[in-house]
Amino acid sequence: MVDRQSSKIDSLTDLTIQLSVAITALQQQPALSREEPQIGLLERWDGSKGSLDGLLATLDMMFECQPSRYISAQSRVALLTSLLTGRAQEWAAALYNKRSPACNDYVAFVAELRKTFAPPTIWTHDRRSGRNPCR
Repeated sequence: MVDRQSSKIDSLTDLTIQLSVAITALQQQPALSREEPQIGLLERWDGSKGSLDGLLATLDMMFECQPSRYISAQSRVALLTSLLTGRAQEWAAALYNKRSPACNDYVAFVAELRKTFAPPTIWTHDRRSGRNPCR
């Protein structure tokens, strides 16, 4: 009986040593890289030249490719406002200084930006339906 218990203890000791060696080996392996791709910042937009849609589409791609970097709506609004200049920047600063709720909601901020700076919707492509209202 004592020999049997001694044998089981030896067996358990061997298994413990094997597990310890395996754990140490796993801890020494480099972690898998989950680095997000680096995307260069865009040119600043003044509210008149260039395409608002192009700027917003590129930002949407950045948010998809770097989700841990732009987690909150506020961080997304901050990035967008950092890319504004001229009249568009003055408009964004006025919203921020008035403590507009849109500054805490990226979708609402973009809607306000579009309402202020985008051409009337009759001339733009209806993105939700995929239809062009001019045709």
